[in-house]
Amino acid sequence: MTKLRRTVLISRPTLALFLLLFAIFACRSTNQTKDQGWTKLKVLSDKEDHPSKIVTDGEALYYITGGTVASMNEGTNNIKKILLKDGTVSVLVKGGKIIPDEMLAADDKFLYWSDGGNIMRVPKGGGESEKIIPGAPKPDEIVMDDENFYWVIWGGEGSPPSPLMVAPKVGGEPKELTPRYLGTSGISIDRDNVYWMTGEGIKKISKKGGEVIDVYRNTSKSPSLGLLQDADNFYFAQMNSRGHSALMKLSKKSGEATQLAASINHVMDFVADADSIYYFDDVPGKGSFGPTALMKVSKAGGSPVELDQGIGGWLRYLTVDAKQVYFTDISRVNAIAK
Repeated sequence: MTKLRRTVLISRPTLALFLLLFAIFACRSTNQTKDQGWTKLKVLSDKEDHPSKIVTDGEALYYITGGTVASMNEGTNNIKKILLKDGTVSVLVKGGKIIPDEMLAADDKFLYWSDGGNIMRVPKGGGESEKIIPGAPKPDEIVMDDENFYWVIWGGEGSPPSPLMVAPKVGGEPKELTPRYLGTSGISIDRDNVYWMTGEGIKKISKKGGEVIDVYRNTSKSPSLGLLQDADNFYFAQMNSRGHSALMKLSKKSGEATQLAASINHVMDFVADADSIYYFDDVPGKGSFGPTALMKVSKAGGSPVELDQGIGGWLRYLTVDAKQVYFTDISRVNAIAK
């Protein structure tokens, strides 16, 4: 069968207008000055190459930069570190021709990262990276305990069903922990079990494997997205029929789901500390290219609080420690007091 390609003819004035608008919006994303908001943040590092995934151990920040062929040529496909005590920025992993995936995890000794097909580790103080899990299907979200990694395989639109994976932290072969599901979008663990979000709701399985148990059934026609938990509750985003999402809390004891915040940007990270959930949301009434707000809401309920807002491109990733919330944008690593 011959495939027909649709050709779109664009007049020169239309093309000129498109390029002008593109330049304006690009400037809004990359030229973040104080008149564009973010009056409360502190910039920890500037002029970075598209910093993305970010984690903290309370003493340092670790984040990924680059991610493109251009970055490869410029030598900016890296994993970097910022010491919080003095702000020193250093390169922990020089990616070179390897493009680090947007996946990081840290324990007391090591930072764990992925090259897209293997899980690597590097001493947090610096040194050579070591491949510890070869042939690891592309990790997206990852959690760990003292013995194992558990992760969700990255899947875009049209991807086939995929299982949760497990592998020993000391190194070894990855194994499928669960049957294969469509639309997995969050993972968390407690002492005995692994929990994950699917289009059907929250499921769990013993860390040792076995029967999959439904914890929460999503009765909506729209998906539930993301997953955090503490000793008493689960937290996730629930999309509605208009494509917007609310931040929800699900009681482990009663199974009752309650709304913590009426609106949350579900394509961006949300993170938690002992008392609050931190998340991004679009500022109401400002349009698609308007400012984004960094918000927090108490786990106990109450009105959400805006920590700061501003114009920003490449916003997605968040992490939190005892004092501050950290996030990356198109060229910076930022901190805001909690």
